[in-house]
Amino acid sequence: MAYLRIANLKKSYRVSRTERQQVLRGIDVEFKRGEFVAVLGESGCGKSTFMNILGGLDKDYTGSIVLDGEFLKDYSEKQLDDYRKSRVGLIFQNYNLISHMTVKENIEVAMTMSNIGREERKARTQDVLAQVGLSGYADKLPNQLSGGQRQRVAIARALANTPEILLADEPTGALDKDSAEQVIQILKEIAASGKLVIVVTHSQKVASACSRILTIDDGVIKSDEKRYDVPTKTPKPRAKKSQNIGVKELFKLALSNILQTKKRSFLVSVGMSIGIAAVILVFCLGAGITGYVNGQLADSMNALQIQVVSETAIANSRIELIEELDGVDYVAEGNYVRMSSFYDYGGDEGTIMLLRSSYDALVSDLIAGEVCKDGEILISEAFAKNLYDRSAEEAQDLVGTPIGITYGGERTEFTIGGVYADDTDYAEYACAYVTKSDLTSLYDKANKTLYTNVLYVYVEDTSYISAVKESIEALGYTASRDDATVETLLEYVGLGTKVLTGFVLISIVVSAIMIFIVTYTSVVERTKEIGVLRAVGGRRKDVTLLFILESAIIGAFAGLIAVVFSLFVSIVANLIVNSSVGTWIVSLNAAVYAGCFLASVAVGVGSGLLPAMQAANLDPVDSLRSE
Repeated sequence: MAYLRIANLKKSYRVSRTERQQVLRGIDVEFKRGEFVAVLGESGCGKSTFMNILGGLDKDYTGSIVLDGEFLKDYSEKQLDDYRKSRVGLIFQNYNLISHMTVKENIEVAMTMSNIGREERKARTQDVLAQVGLSGYADKLPNQLSGGQRQRVAIARALANTPEILLADEPTGALDKDSAEQVIQILKEIAASGKLVIVVTHSQKVASACSRILTIDDGVIKSDEKRYDVPTKTPKPRAKKSQNIGVKELFKLALSNILQTKKRSFLVSVGMSIGIAAVILVFCLGAGITGYVNGQLADSMNALQIQVVSETAIANSRIELIEELDGVDYVAEGNYVRMSSFYDYGGDEGTIMLLRSSYDALVSDLIAGEVCKDGEILISEAFAKNLYDRSAEEAQDLVGTPIGITYGGERTEFTIGGVYADDTDYAEYACAYVTKSDLTSLYDKANKTLYTNVLYVYVEDTSYISAVKESIEALGYTASRDDATVETLLEYVGLGTKVLTGFVLISIVVSAIMIFIVTYTSVVERTKEIGVLRAVGGRRKDVTLLFILESAIIGAFAGLIAVVFSLFVSIVANLIVNSSVGTWIVSLNAAVYAGCFLASVAVGVGSGLLPAMQAANLDPVDSLRSE
């Protein structure tokens, strides 16, 4: 039974929408192991097309190719990749060596695609180099070799995965006489070892060294000349389980490719790192300022206080709802009288905007005196200023002086216990605090019932303030803070951070476009390399992942530069600020650094995705023909 049998093989190319050019018109031929076959014919007769089909590079044909009982036409794309990887070796007229790789690396790339271990690759490379007479050339680059030596490297690469079939397209076409004879002898010895060797050639001399000569003319076999017999029994190669290249090896290959264009890759990484570093610094500065302000506010009880005011009584059920809000520490009940109480200070009379009840936990920003006790009243700074021209020039002069408070037509005498700074919306009005028992007495004298119409809600941390305020306002109450101006400042800091981040993101988008262009350019420049990778069994997904990894490496390097640079700037800035104000103003947030680094990698991957997919979809045959 024939080892390789081809029946009625036909192939045509589309030259227009309605016209196709027939190249192979019906090839019928059989081959045995150990044969050394020459395929002769004029240019354009279909020889190279025939070889591409046998090599698994082209599956757009009709007819059948049966290899050891298996139909190639039935092979899936994965099986064809495995076929090129382990069962067939391809030798090209123009060598198709990867220029930036050494001889050793050019040979090992075929084994790398098969995920063969490092030590085995090394040993097998030495063996095939010895077989083609190039033992001392492992570390040479292709441009340091003669044409004959390059062709022998191409043969060594084809032998690396110990294939059963060797296909050579014009292997001596560009060689001098001596080099051609060396290549022919090597191919003859390979055939004698039991492999099927098929050579496309114009040379009658090459053909005369073969055991069999096929002549193709106008897409059909015109003659089939048997020149000498080959052994009837040739050793059958041991079946090999095909393996795919691992991510680790692809990463090494990607890193090696990046290093070949290190200047260009470095410049792109630096350009991208500027945008990433700016994002880090904007976030860390915003977080640092916010943290510093919150830290200063946290020193005061009022920083954690939200005042809830209602025109009517606040029901106990609503108080319980507020107490159960996430982030609420505790709630203190209070009371107030709006614009219905009056003061009389040495004959100077006026209306009190808000007269509220104080309690033990209340701590205000005192200008003079202290928090009031029974029989005392704590007045606001605006209230105090109304009284200065009467008997005092400053707040301290008012402390301990008498003042009359009238509510419901009933007057009660109080002593001014202190003056506080008011940062609320009522800062411009006369407001005051008395103890709850004194406010109750005022209500009792006026024959009225005191009820809760103000709450002092304390949160666990300043980070809960906004959410708690929104929840309280959703219940229909007015919520405010004594340090509302600081809260506004923090809102501006947050807004500024977002705006600056938006501008910085534009530079990151530009960097992403740069990576896209670099990756696309790399695909164009390395089209032939892509063809070689596919010819030695590389899958589409291997090519895709290779270019994605290259983009990811550029993104990772940009992220690393950004993290190191921003960390340096942050530390220097903090040392300068610390020497003057005694604190660090730029937050060193590990989560921000890690997040921006990962974002940089993600931008790299995203930018390289389309060019990587384009590379994977290139036709191997067309890629190998590119210059």
